[in-house]
Amino acid sequence: MIHRYFLQQIGGTMITSIFNDKKAAPNNSMIATALADKYILWEELCNHVKAEYPNVVEEWKYYGEISGWCLKLLSKKRNLLFFTPLNGYFRIRIVLSEKAIACIEKVKLSNEIKKAIHAATPYTEGRSIDIDINHSEQIETIKTLIKTKFEN
Repeated sequence: MIHRYFLQQIGGTMITSIFNDKKAAPNNSMIATALADKYILWEELCNHVKAEYPNVVEEWKYYGEISGWCLKLLSKKRNLLFFTPLNGYFRIRIVLSEKAIACIEKVKLSNEIKKAIHAATPYTEGRSIDIDINHSEQIETIKTLIKTKFEN
């Protein structure tokens, strides 16, 4: 269903976070307040990644005055996901290698997601898509994408 997802292919540009003060990295309390009832989805996804994949590290990164703060999840210095806190929801960016993209047709994902991945501009590090997280069903999509990324 198209209304469940907001997909964007944006090349290397980060989406603007609601946290833009370079001197104040967000903490869990700030994130919980900003995301309201969607904070449980943030926690679920973070906890899943940390439980399923070895050596996952969280790193808050300030991308400048316009883009603000983003949470990166890394495994052995490999970027897994970027979390961008927004007002009442959050956005996930995932970058998939060409090898992972070649496997996309074999996994259970909506045609909308598959089309967005294939339509994304290819870069050296892969193709990126952004998905706005507003519903719990979207967490399963992200889990599938992470698994595909991690295995390829």
